[in-house]
Amino acid sequence: AVVSTQSTGGLMGLYFCFIDSFRRNIPHLFSSPVLGPFLLSGTAATLAWWIVWPIENMKSQVQGNFGKEQPLRSRLLLTFRERGVSGLYRGIGPGTLRSFLANGVSMIVMSNAQKLVTKLGLRN
Repeated sequence: AVVSTQSTGGLMGLYFCFIDSFRRNIPHLFSSPVLGPFLLSGTAATLAWWIVWPIENMKSQVQGNFGKEQPLRSRLLLTFRERGVSGLYRGIGPGTLRSFLANGVSMIVMSNAQKLVTKLGLRN
């Protein structure tokens, strides 16, 4: 539970920091109805995933009962010693593809839902 909380907390915090940074530094991309939100959200989520991936990888190990009783730090160090950096980032390729597509599409859906809610007068 602790590993999952650390992973999710880091992921969400970083995602919103990246989105905020994009809004401030490249606001013109948010005006595009489809491509902008897709690219920005996909990129923000993927960058966040890359940062927390080693913790997410440890969460997967715990879920698979590998080193379940070891503290997170010990499990990270053991994986690094045995497999190096590539061990910490195992599965990053498929994770990147899933993250980019899922979060990009989700932002398009959310943006359009917000526009519809506003159009129907359900928002102040």
